[in-house]
Amino acid sequence: MKNNRILLLAFGFIFGLTLSAQDQIPHNGEQRGQKPEMRQGGERHQMTPQQRAERLAKQLGFTDEEKTKVQALYEKQNTDREKLRSENTSLDREQMRAKFEEMRKNEDAEMAKILSPESLKKYQEFRKAQMEKMKQRIEGGGDGQRPPRPQE
Repeated sequence: MKNNRILLLAFGFIFGLTLSAQDQIPHNGEQRGQKPEMRQGGERHQMTPQQRAERLAKQLGFTDEEKTKVQALYEKQNTDREKLRSENTSLDREQMRAKFEEMRKNEDAEMAKILSPESLKKYQEFRKAQMEKMKQRIEGGGDGQRPPRPQE
C-alpha cells in the first residue's frame, strides 16, 4: 500500500512538471513538431508556461481570464522549481520528492482558486486521465504504451 502511494505521488510530481507527456520522440533525436531553431544536440524541449497554459485552455475550454491566471501560476512554478533545484543540491532523492510533492499540493490549491467549478472539474478529469496514461506507460501496457522506435 505504501509503495502504491509513493508511486502515485511520483506520478503526480511528473505530471505536475510536464502536464502532458510527449507521445513520441522521432528516431533522429528531434522532438516531433519542434521548430528547427529549437533542435539543439538532443536537448529536450520543455513547453513554456505560455504554451502549457494555451494548450490546457484550448483542451479544456478555459476563459481568457483563467488562461492568464494559469499562465502566471505556471511561470511561478517554473521559477520555484528551478530555485529548489539549484539551492538544494544536498537533498537526497526522497527529500527532493517530498519538497516537489508539497509544491504540487500548493499548486493544486492555487488552481482550485483560479478555475471556475466547471473548469476545475474538467481539469481534474484531464489530470486523472493523464496520470493513468503515464501509469500504463511505466507499467508497459495498455493504450499508453509508446510504440517502438524505428530502426535505421
